[in-house]
Amino acid sequence: MLPKQRSSVALALVAAVLALAACTYDRSAPIRGELAPTPEPTGALFSRVMHADGYSAPRSSVSVYLYDTANDVKAVTATLSLGFFCLLPGPFCPRPVSADVDAQGLWSLKEDELGDAAAGLQATATLHVDDAEFGPNTTLVLPESDADGGPRRIPDLVYWEPELTVTGKDGLLEVSWPAATGVPAGKKVTYTVVSASTGDTASEPLLLAGPTTDTAARVDARVYADAPSELMVVAQTTMKIGGERVEAAYRSAGVSPPGDLTPPSRGAECLAEDEASGELKPAASPCPITDGDVERDGDGVRLPGACAVETPAVETDATGSASDGPDGAKECVEPNHPRVCVVLPEPRDVSLVVVRTPFNPLGQEVELLDADRRVLTSRAVEGDAFDEVYPVAFEQPVRTGLVCVKDKAGAGGLLGEVSVW
Repeated sequence: MLPKQRSSVALALVAAVLALAACTYDRSAPIRGELAPTPEPTGALFSRVMHADGYSAPRSSVSVYLYDTANDVKAVTATLSLGFFCLLPGPFCPRPVSADVDAQGLWSLKEDELGDAAAGLQATATLHVDDAEFGPNTTLVLPESDADGGPRRIPDLVYWEPELTVTGKDGLLEVSWPAATGVPAGKKVTYTVVSASTGDTASEPLLLAGPTTDTAARVDARVYADAPSELMVVAQTTMKIGGERVEAAYRSAGVSPPGDLTPPSRGAECLAEDEASGELKPAASPCPITDGDVERDGDGVRLPGACAVETPAVETDATGSASDGPDGAKECVEPNHPRVCVVLPEPRDVSLVVVRTPFNPLGQEVELLDADRRVLTSRAVEGDAFDEVYPVAFEQPVRTGLVCVKDKAGAGGLLGEVSVW
């Protein structure tokens, strides 16, 4: 199950994945340049981007956000500290201003580009590497400056570039990493393991483990195995630099989970319950909720003949009635299907069922059935609305070949993916 701690890190995980295509950086610049020179005061804000060994990082993008100092800096830190874009409206999410990084890793912004350079701000740098979709990222959150005018020096944006070690099999992984040394840090550093899907399946980053002060964590990657993804570790700390209290977050580069995490249910057949008779009948093979495409299929899972595939289904209410077509006749009546079931290729010991849905799972249950289609055990699908990923775990594995998602309101059109492990 997802950790229930709702810390600042967890809150940040509701944010959208970094829109890498929107970042401005010199694609021809080297990842590692020469030793980074001390930046000269220029513009309204100025600083440099560098590796922990002091060499510049020219192939970087830099964004700066200003926030309203009347708001709580902790809320800003909570939402932005993982290096992902913020979704909160208003002053918590001002428009980012991008800065160009030169060949020496130096950057600056003019006052007419930025506004009040003395305001509280969040500065983020991302290194664009070749072998990971998510490169190292450093985020600093600073309070309002009390300096009297002049260019404001932002602390160095230094990358943490640990080598992550990922071991294990069948999605049950051990992730370890070296401590965040060599980068500016306070006395306490906490670590969080996150996952973010990549490519065409890109979606929200997801909390896997932490926060913890340890440098290792156990991760159940089966929960997020439906879409290609990368694992990352985020180190968070608070320190004082130049008399200012600075919140820092260092995100490692992403690494792909090891092994084949394809669930045994991939491409399986589905059954749907006929609401009138209560019988489970063949619906589709392969089933759209077992195909690995985590986006919800608008047609859902339905019994053949209720609405022919080539006939557009119309919206129905809870009783299954349909609206009138253009000629006044009923185009199609799509009944509710209180249960949708995945037929495994062969019976197995099931310990985890992952339900993906963009809707609130309130009222949904996962049922494990025997060969005679009797319910062996059931668990409620629990989680906050819009989590989209809802793992249902069974402490004692249950041997079954038939797994159902039940919803009296009709489960057929609510599901994006059901993965059985």
